[in-house]
Amino acid sequence: MEQRRQSRFSADQVVPVTILGDPEIQRTGIVKNASGRGLGLEMAFPVSIGAALQIHLPDAVLLGEAMYCRGQNGRYFVGVELEQALFGLSQLSEAFGAFAEDLSGMESAHTVVERRR
Repeated sequence: MEQRRQSRFSADQVVPVTILGDPEIQRTGIVKNASGRGLGLEMAFPVSIGAALQIHLPDAVLLGEAMYCRGQNGRYFVGVELEQALFGLSQLSEAFGAFAEDLSGMESAHTVVERRR
């Protein structure tokens, strides 16, 4: 009997994973399933329970905590409870780029004013 609070959907997407800490460790994982609260990652290396993870998707960054890590056949299945998600990064990047261009124009005008004094 299914005990999950939310249904999961299957996936098979390769993603960069950062194990946060000092030092940060860069790895690659495969998202095997996901829900609104968490996801399952298959990895080549074990992850400590409680480790903070940053998972990079094409247009999002997810932050979560490793809840369990089970080894099988030389691979590791990591259950991640999601804590934060930032979506729409391409739109954010475009907006920031436009904002930075506007600011650089203001700085140039400000510099010209300063030189006239």
